[in-house]
Amino acid sequence: MRFKALGAVAALILVSTAFATVTFLRVQARGHATDSGNRRLDFQLNLAKRSQGGNHRYFGHGSFAWSANGRRQAMRVHRIESLEVDEDDGMTVITASGEGLLGQFGFPPASGRRGAPQLGDFTLTIVDNAEGADTIEFAFQRGSGVNAYTYSFSGTVQAGSLNWSQWGP
Repeated sequence: MRFKALGAVAALILVSTAFATVTFLRVQARGHATDSGNRRLDFQLNLAKRSQGGNHRYFGHGSFAWSANGRRQAMRVHRIESLEVDEDDGMTVITASGEGLLGQFGFPPASGRRGAPQLGDFTLTIVDNAEGADTIEFAFQRGSGVNAYTYSFSGTVQAGSLNWSQWGP
């Protein structure tokens, strides 16, 4: 009796999963921003999220570039772990996080040479403000201790484009 009940529950879960709605969220952003210290951040993103019930899959690509301590740095999106869009009172807030590859300009191959790409965590928030300046906050952190690398940026978008869409049945 117990096995029949468990089988019926499993069949019900499979049927409900098969008919769960699938929604897609896509964000495309490109441009550059400057902060109060006139530092510049260049960005280019094409991110997506596929949701079915409580199951989410993320995919896409993107890159960020900046100068720090006289060296040109760049981070490429390696894996996306979250992507959300919230609309409220004339502004759209886009948040994303995941893992990125930090490398110097040109991204030499990861062959153990100095300057090879290194994996770290990134967070991103873009605020598209209908009545004021658009802003971007970006942070990247790799490692801990003496060999840690942290970069954070908070500034105003100077030029660029932002498109996002969400669709489903």
